[in-house]
Amino acid sequence: MSLANTLSPRTLTRRSFCAGTAALAAAAALPLSGCSGLSATGGLTHLVIKVPRTGHDVVFDESISQVETVVQAMADDFAATYERPVEVEVIVFEQNQYDSAIVGSFDTDKAPDVLYGDYFNISTYIHTGRVVPLDDIVTPAIRDDIFDQLWEMSAIDGRTYMMPYLARQNVLAYNLEMFRNAGLDAFIAEGKITAWSLEEWTRILDALAESLPEGSFPMMMYAGSSQGDTHIMTLLRSAGSSFFDSDGHFSLSAPEGVAALRWIQDGVGRGWFPPHAENLEIEDCSSLFREGQLAIYMVNNASLGRYGDTIGLVNFPGPDADGCCTTFASGFEVFDNGDADKLEVARDFISFVYGSERWLDYAAGTLPASKQVAERYGDAILAYELFRENGDNVVDFTGNNPDTRAVRDIFYTGIHDLLMGNMTPEECAAFLDERCNAAIDEGIAESRLHE
Repeated sequence: MSLANTLSPRTLTRRSFCAGTAALAAAAALPLSGCSGLSATGGLTHLVIKVPRTGHDVVFDESISQVETVVQAMADDFAATYERPVEVEVIVFEQNQYDSAIVGSFDTDKAPDVLYGDYFNISTYIHTGRVVPLDDIVTPAIRDDIFDQLWEMSAIDGRTYMMPYLARQNVLAYNLEMFRNAGLDAFIAEGKITAWSLEEWTRILDALAESLPEGSFPMMMYAGSSQGDTHIMTLLRSAGSSFFDSDGHFSLSAPEGVAALRWIQDGVGRGWFPPHAENLEIEDCSSLFREGQLAIYMVNNASLGRYGDTIGLVNFPGPDADGCCTTFASGFEVFDNGDADKLEVARDFISFVYGSERWLDYAAGTLPASKQVAERYGDAILAYELFRENGDNVVDFTGNNPDTRAVRDIFYTGIHDLLMGNMTPEECAAFLDERCNAAIDEGIAESRLHE
């Protein structure tokens, strides 16, 4: 039976709660403004869970297409079984509205008590001092069940601030037909995630630029906004750059970083990218790839199924022969909004989810954080073993930066000018190092962790 068919309105709606408690409110002379909860002792607690609108598949439940459906069902089940009255309000926001949905709602009745999202977005909020460490509710059984790499991504200064739920691994996909038409059969490796040297990448892109029909292009490139810029950051490792130094600061002015920037800039004149890529968004390139007008584009294990057997997989060019890839983890945070009762309930919600085999199972569609879920459903998850084995090639694209969003607001502007030819590779490297490192330092200076 699908999750959609089992959902029931067990979480009280705002309207039904207000109507059902009117008499009680009058008798107790309690304010009901916003229906934010009756009291901190014995009354109904109003919990706010926020989640960005995100596509999501589950191998055993075809009714699921969005992750917010799963989070809503978790909330319903929690409210129905919790030991005392609780009203859970799930608020869905758009992917480009993280800051307005989270920081913009602080100190209001819409402030999140629990947030589900992608780590590279939600890790920023740890440094507001409102996200609480969760080590005391991470039982030995929970800790043993989650893959170690995800725990490492979830911690700051040895404390766990995020609870990993799933991950998506990002590699590049290449259109098999376009490669064959360009005489590139020798580079095709079906059934595996392959890797090419930078010299081979150059040969491949030149061959595609020469052979593709008008209106088709060899490879993705975009710098119209910060959306998708993490993939461009990964490409800057192509000549051997580590991207970050040992302190987590940009180090693109090193020869390897400049060489990677030059490789990209040279690609503009060699016809590797769609024209005026500096003004394109990642979604523009996605559309071109889906329409068969782009030969190479980013995919992850969750999006792989939409392309069937029309593509092959390759790692980003990287510092060694195996190339590199990235992992985007997603999970939960709990916020302290000054209400001890709500904080307790929010932490209990996390314990409820991670103590439930049923709700952990709903991560089975991507790379589940739970080892037990991976064991139960790994065979049913598309290319699960392929991506799991490629995990050794994952690189960190954040550098534990305390304010990734501020850095990203700067980064794409440098790539924009590089693609336009307004900056040399050396100038772009200096710009990115100076401006992005200043944002990193500002984030470090302003960071405060929950006491």
